[in-house]
Amino acid sequence: MTDEQKKYKAMILADLKMALVGGNSDDKYERLLGAYHVQQAIEKTIKLKASMQGLNLWGHDIDHLLNECKKANVDIAPPAKIRQNAVMYTGWEADCRYYPSKIIRKDSIFAAHRVTLEWLNSGDTK
Repeated sequence: MTDEQKKYKAMILADLKMALVGGNSDDKYERLLGAYHVQQAIEKTIKLKASMQGLNLWGHDIDHLLNECKKANVDIAPPAKIRQNAVMYTGWEADCRYYPSKIIRKDSIFAAHRVTLEWLNSGDTK
């Protein structure tokens, strides 16, 4: 990894840390921010893994980002859970910041956190 990519990975780890802080909170609004941070970690992990193979991506739509990798024959080995829940995770990017009536369960945040951290610490981004 380049120095810039290492710094980007540190930002992803910070997002994951904030996801746990929010996810562990009994305050609904802090929990929403926890979900937002795990969405950011997923998005950034896709972008980091793609950039390490020469593909620069832009946007927040996780399904679109994954499809762009596939179209470019860039294998970033996304976990099945990320692919299966891409639409839901993408929704967390805006919903959790602008719609206070949104409800995100703690176990959903923790499951996304766990799989994202494992993915981030695998392969070329160890």
